[in-house]
Order: sequence, then structure tokens, then C-alpha cells
Amino acid sequence: MKVLARAGSIQRKLNVIVMTTTFFALLLAGTAVVLFDVRNQIATLKSDLVAQADIVALASTSALTFDDPRVASENLAMLRARPAISAAAIYNAQGQLFATFQSGAVEGGPAPERAPAVGVQLDRDWITVARPVVSNRDTIGTIFLRARHDLLRRVLEYLGALTAIFFTSLAAALLLSNRLQTRLTGPILAISSVASRVVRSRNFNLRAPRLSDDEVGSLADAFNDMLHELGKRAGTLEEANLALLESDQRYQLAVRGSSAGLWDWDMLADTMVFSPRVREMLGYTLAQFPDRPESIRKVLHPDEHQRIRGALRGHLRDGREYQFECRLRTGAGEWRWLSIAGVALKQGDGKPYRMAGSMVDITERKAAEQTLHEASRAKDEFIATLAHELRNPLAPIRTGLEILKKDTGNGPPSQRARAIIERQLVHMIRLIDDLLDISRISSGKIRLEKKRISLRAVIESAVETSRPGIEAGRHRLALELPAEEVEFDGDLTRLAQSLANLLNNAAKYTPSGGSILVRASRDGEQAVIRVQDSGVGIPAEMLDRVFQLFAQVGRTIDRSQGGLGIGLSLVRSLVELHGGSVTAESEGTGRGSTFTLRVPCIPACVAPLLPDPTHAPAAAPVHEAVRVLLADDNVDAADTMSAVLEMSGHEVKTVYSGPEALQAAPLFSPDVMLLDIGMPGMSGYQVAQQLRADARFDQTLLVALTGWGSENDRALALQSGFDHHLTKPVDHLALEPLLRRAAHRRTEPETPAA
Repeated sequence: MKVLARAGSIQRKLNVIVMTTTFFALLLAGTAVVLFDVRNQIATLKSDLVAQADIVALASTSALTFDDPRVASENLAMLRARPAISAAAIYNAQGQLFATFQSGAVEGGPAPERAPAVGVQLDRDWITVARPVVSNRDTIGTIFLRARHDLLRRVLEYLGALTAIFFTSLAAALLLSNRLQTRLTGPILAISSVASRVVRSRNFNLRAPRLSDDEVGSLADAFNDMLHELGKRAGTLEEANLALLESDQRYQLAVRGSSAGLWDWDMLADTMVFSPRVREMLGYTLAQFPDRPESIRKVLHPDEHQRIRGALRGHLRDGREYQFECRLRTGAGEWRWLSIAGVALKQGDGKPYRMAGSMVDITERKAAEQTLHEASRAKDEFIATLAHELRNPLAPIRTGLEILKKDTGNGPPSQRARAIIERQLVHMIRLIDDLLDISRISSGKIRLEKKRISLRAVIESAVETSRPGIEAGRHRLALELPAEEVEFDGDLTRLAQSLANLLNNAAKYTPSGGSILVRASRDGEQAVIRVQDSGVGIPAEMLDRVFQLFAQVGRTIDRSQGGLGIGLSLVRSLVELHGGSVTAESEGTGRGSTFTLRVPCIPACVAPLLPDPTHAPAAAPVHEAVRVLLADDNVDAADTMSAVLEMSGHEVKTVYSGPEALQAAPLFSPDVMLLDIGMPGMSGYQVAQQLRADARFDQTLLVALTGWGSENDRALALQSGFDHHLTKPVDHLALEPLLRRAAHRRTEPETPAA
């Protein structure tokens, strides 16, 4: 096999094959002939010598019988005619030498003194025969012959002749093989030549000629087809390699230009490779931060370990996104925020084996977020404080208006002035409420109280709220409501507030004597409300911006009622909290505008909401006076509120601090206590808590009066023991039902539980 491998070309290999097979065939045949000839020679020698011995034995029978050694010696002397026989002997029946013969040559030595065993012996040079001498079936002696056989010489002569024949045959076979191989190897060599040229030139358009119609011809066709396929694949591979090279160049450029560090974790080998950018961000050398997973664990903030293990477990087990923000300790000892993201690769059985990702330093962003958060909190606190401080002076103004309304002795001019003041007061209160609402929405603190409500109730509530502004502008308001009941799950107050803002907007931006149309309908699974006006319209470039915070159309000095530009932004935010949308349309300046509000509604196939008989409107209760203890450190607000309550027939006790309220309560025994929250020294919360700890005031209705109107403020008031929370300036229409409830408590106390 090694000789065949070193032969090189296929022609040489074929020659080696032919010479090898011929050599072994001739060698086998020559060896067989030699062995066959040697075997025949040995058999001939044996049979010839045995025959000669038998003849001499027969002739010497009488000599042995009559004990005549001379005759026996004469019989042996006849063997001189056989030069190959060098010695002969006849032995009597006792094995004693009887007669001998030896040729002139002394080779081989004399005959043995005693008769050898009967048989034929053959060695390198001699053949010996011992035969019995028989007379009348009785053995009377033994004859012995020794002769030179010369077999080795004959074998060597024969081998010489065979060798000459052997090499002559090999030469002839080689010549004939070369002649025959040309026809066989020519097509194969042609294919080989084309293959060599393809390897050198990488030209897959070359083709091998088909020189025969046998298997080699089929091989040429298959080789050409393979070249065609290789050419196609080489082109595709070259394009892929080029694309890969370009992609790698872009990747390397992105990595060098990016602020992100990369990591690659071999989970089976438990090794992790970090890009130089990672160590640069953290300020470590390769020796300080080696490519191992524990390098990250050592610099990770102790509070982050459990969270990151949970994120990794969720990603590997449940396929959740692996992205989190954590703190890592730098080489300088400071903590920096990094955003780490990655993705795992899994085997066919779902077992992860590799994970790679990136690390981005977000310390500056975190600091900016903290600054923004603190600024936003400060802004919210400022707005809340501003609203509180604005509501405090509004409270006595509103209460003073209530006094003027109850004083029927004023003439028409006074009544008109009172109406103007009341409209402006309502407008200012609405601005404060909108400002607080937009702040709550931006900070995510607003909460919807959803329940099943009707579209008609939303529109009626909004129209009632907006009616003063519409009537002040002497506008014509038209309503087109659907015949069927349209209902949805929503917050009635917030949806009515959104629609009221649209109506107020239409009233403000429509010239006096204009028209406003409210059209409501069902569109599939949505309730649609359109507010259309004949006002100043909206320029095309403002249609998309009109819902942005503080955006206003055509802000000019002469439009003093333009507002703060937060109403429409508040509308969009509240409607989107309900899963709806609001859009604006206008044909241009002076062509009016249409606002379309869409909110998901309950399908028409669902049974309409039936009126709750327990909430059916009852007959107006008989007015009954109650005892009211009023505590407020704002003297003007307390005195005006006291005056209004007394004009309504109630008995009022007014104090101006928390301790005074606690002292007056046991003496006055009030049915209702109206407590300001922000009183100095002792807040309204503290007063309510102490009152609730006293069993004498279990039935007393506690109402909080405050300029703080957030959801947290309401919740804190209820936790402190208040029954209700009213925001200043208090609307007396909201206070009167509470006073009636207190009167009802006094006349019909709660029945103790059995």
C-alpha cells in the first residue's frame, strides 16, 4: 500500500498494480512447478533405488541361504554401473555385515556395520534404502544402498531458468500494460488536468471532455456538473463572505464608536469574555478584571444579587427579556449605574449553552432622572401649594356671594355684578382644578372610579357645568342624542369634565351669538360625541398641536379669556385613560371647529342598566336646622361661612383653632363639625382623631374643609376619621346634602347591631 501511495500518477499506480499482480502470479506458479518437480524427483529416486535394492536382494537370496559371501559380493559389484551409488551392503538375518560394496569415491563413507532399519532416508546430499531379503516368506537378511541424489543442484538450475522466464514475463506484461493503459487512463488524465487547472485558476467554467461512453465518460459528466454547482456555490460564498466582511467592518466600527461594552458567556466552560470597553468603563485592568463570570459578581452591589439572579432565571427558564439596571463598583471605589442586556442560545434539548449581551453606563442618565424626579416633585408640591393658597382667599369670596344671593333686597345692578363675580369665580376654580389634574396625570397619580354609566348622563352633567359660560356668550346650544341608550364603563365625573372642557372651549372661542352643536351616537363598539361650533376655527398647522400642554390657537393680548392652554391636553389625557381618543377638525380660520370624542362602550346586545330603586329620588326633605361647629384659622372664610349657615337657619359655633374646637365640642354638642385641615398648632387631622376617640361624637358628622384636594389628601382625611372631604372654595350645593344627612342621623339614630 505504501508503494502504491508513493507511485504518484494513476498510470504509475496501474503499472505497480500490474507488476505486483504479475510478479506474485509468476512467483506462485514457479514455486508450484519447482515443488512439483522436486517431489517427482524424490519419488523417482526412491522408486529407482528401492527397485535396484530389490533386484540385488533377489539375486543374493541363494548366497545368504548357503552362506556364500563371495557370490553376494559379486552381486553387489554389479552396482558399479550406477555411479550415483557410493556404498552397498548385505546383512544376514542377525543383522551382521555379510558382504559390502563401495565405489571408487570415498564420499559418504562405508556401509554401517549393523543392518539399519528398513526404510528410505533422505538428507541434503544422500538417499539411503534398507530393504529386507525374503526367501519363502522368511526374512533371511537386509540389503543397504546409499546414493547421491543431486536434488539441490537440479533445483538451482531450475530456479535459474524460472527467473529468466519470470523477468521476461514481467517486462512483457509492463509493455503490454502501458499500451492498454493509454486507452483507459487518457480520459481520467484529461479530467485530472482540468481539475488541476481549476485549482490553480479558480475558474469553475472549465469543463472536462467526454472521451468514452463507459463509466469514465459518466465520471466526466458528473465532474462537469460538479464544476457547475461549485461555480454557483463559489459565487454565493464569495458574496456571503463579502457581506460578512462588510458586516464585520460595520460591527467593529460600531463597537469602537459605541459607548457600550460587550460580553460573551460560555456557559458550558464557565468563561466570560469582556470587550476592552467594559474594563474602560469600570476602570480595571485585565489582571484586575479577568475574563471570568465572577469578575462581575465581585463588583456587583450587594443589593442587586438577588434581583439579577431572578432576572437570569426568568430569562433562561421562561424566556423573559434579560435587561436590567444595576450598580457596579469601579476601580476607584465609586458605584456607577449600568444597563445590562443579553440573550441566551439554547441547544436542541432547550439547555442554554451560550449567552451574550452589552453593558451601557447610564450613571449620567440616572442622575438626570433623579434631578427630573426631584424637579417634578417640587413642581407638584408648588402647584398643590399654589392651588391651596389660591383656594383660601376664594373661599370667603364664594361664601360672600352666597350671602349676596340670599340678600334679596339688592337691586338688578347688584345682581348683575354678583353674576359676573360668580362666573369669574367658577372660571378661576376650574383653572385651579385643571392645573392640579394635569399635574396628577403627568405623575401617574390620578385614579378613575369606573362604573357603568350612560352617555346621556355624561352629556347632561357636562352641559349643566358649561351652561353659565354658554349663556354668558348668548350662544345657541343644540343637542342630538341617540334614541337608544348607550352605556359604557367609565368615570362619570372625569368624562363629564372632559366634555365640559370641550363645551367651555367652544363657548370661549365662538363670537357672541354663535351656535354650538353636541351630536352623540353609537359607532360599533364606540360611543361618539362631536362638539361642533361656529367659532374662530383652527389653522391647519395647529390641528396636531392643539392637544399639547400649554398650546393655544392665536394667543393675543386682546383675548383675555384664552386660559392656560391645559384644557384640551387634560381632555386627551382623561379620554385616553378610558381607552378612547379625541381629535380636532377645522376648515380653517373663521370656519368653526369640530372635536370628536370616542370612548369604548358596552355592546348593544347587553341589557341596559335599570334604575336602582334604592337610589330613586326621594321627596325633598323638610328643612331642619342642625348645630354646626366651624373651625378655620382663616377668619374671613370662617365668618362668611358662618353667616351663610346662619342665614340658612342653622345654629353655628365658630372657632379659629384646633384646641378651641376640642374645647367647644363637648359644650356645644354639634351635629356637624366643619374643620379646616391646615390650622396652625393642631391640624384638622389631629382634631378629628381625638374626636373619634371620644364616644360622645360617634354620630357627629365630620367634614374636612381644605385647599388640598389630591387623592392622597382625601384618603388621609378618611383615615383620620372624617366622613367627607370638601375642597375650598366649598360649593354650598355640595354642603347642603351633608347637612340634611346630619339632621337625619339625629332624628333617626343607627340601630345597634343585634
